[in-house]
Amino acid sequence: MDHLSTLRILSEAADWDAVAPSPRIESCGQTLIGESAVNDEPGVATPAQTPQVSEDAAYGICRVKRLGGGSVPILKVLLSNVCSYNCAYCVNRRSANVRRASFQPEELARTVADFDARGVIHGAFISSGVLGSPDDTMERLIWTAQTLRERYVYKGYLHLKVIPGASPELVRLAMRYATRVSVNIELPSEESLLRIAPDKSPDAILTPMTTIADQLCELAETNPQRTSSGSFSSMSAGQTTQLIVGASPESDAVILGLAQHLYTRFNVRRVYYSAFRPEGAAPSLPHLAAPPYRREFRLYQADMLFRWYGFSPQELFASGEFLDEDLDPKTSWALRNIEFFPVELMTADFGQLLRVPGIGPASAQKILALRKAGRLNSSSLKKLRIRLKYALWFITLHGRSQATEIQGPWETPAHCTLDHPEILREFLKEKKPVPPPINPELDFLS
Repeated sequence: MDHLSTLRILSEAADWDAVAPSPRIESCGQTLIGESAVNDEPGVATPAQTPQVSEDAAYGICRVKRLGGGSVPILKVLLSNVCSYNCAYCVNRRSANVRRASFQPEELARTVADFDARGVIHGAFISSGVLGSPDDTMERLIWTAQTLRERYVYKGYLHLKVIPGASPELVRLAMRYATRVSVNIELPSEESLLRIAPDKSPDAILTPMTTIADQLCELAETNPQRTSSGSFSSMSAGQTTQLIVGASPESDAVILGLAQHLYTRFNVRRVYYSAFRPEGAAPSLPHLAAPPYRREFRLYQADMLFRWYGFSPQELFASGEFLDEDLDPKTSWALRNIEFFPVELMTADFGQLLRVPGIGPASAQKILALRKAGRLNSSSLKKLRIRLKYALWFITLHGRSQATEIQGPWETPAHCTLDHPEILREFLKEKKPVPPPINPELDFLS
């Protein structure tokens, strides 16, 4: 098999390893989450327009928005899609009937270095199927990264996937060369893991995550710098993980409870939620008509609320254990807690402002600044990046309801007030479907 065919197969195989929200999270996120909430979230990744390379070579290159603005092309590829594991959700599982291909570590390192030298990419994400044992595979991934850093003096972004079951020594060595590492949990309970991914075990996943977390703590204490040789003396961006949504029966409450534990116990920078894609999966898994994209989206929104807004996962659920599909989690919470509102903008503190649907950290800070300068009024409020259709019902300014002060392009039904939350809910309910993803994006730091 020629080099370009191998690259095409392994780029396509990497599609199934989502390491960040799908593009719809960014394209719809400001509308659904309700604010330019944080400046730490990755943006849209779309197939890169790369006239310098062939279609096969360009397949795995995505344009990823940087945190500070602009976008960069990233190569997303597997070292091999040959796998000795038989995880039912994975298109690359042992029993799957797919075309197989593998790179030699030197070959893949040379490919990444060549793309980087020509300006085709500014970063790479490299994962692999399990070739033999976890340590065998991890050694090949490290070999690739080491060659890339030391022989080709590659200084760009490099995300390495850590294979569950890899030894602590190899995990620490991978961290020496990678900008970021990740271990995918995939399934939110031990029962589902043993049933759907019988070759893995909770210990095989959590032990590497613990090693990474402990190493990060040590590195934070010593504040290491990059070496002069061009390789990294330490990882700078932490670890991430992924949970598949819809392949197993766990509720949203269970998934988010696990996510919170991962953030606090394992120093995980991001938990990514990936809607289960039934195409290519084993027939034993649920036969979904379509991937649960809206559920994935709601989980991302809820995740942001307890990471950045001061909510706890428990607050986001009413009597059931699943998030409201028709409303974003903050608006759903607000309508269940009407006694908290309206919030007076002239006296509310930062935490109170964050509880208002449509107001995020950035706009809350601007409200406080305008108030301090004596320039907070209905006119200045309209100039902020706030979801006014949502926020107006939950705020007052100088004691006056802004729902009557500020008019928008929406038609307000009769009796649509906090006194009639059921009518307000119908008015605020989202009716547009969440669009399908174009291409999974990468978590990239500027």
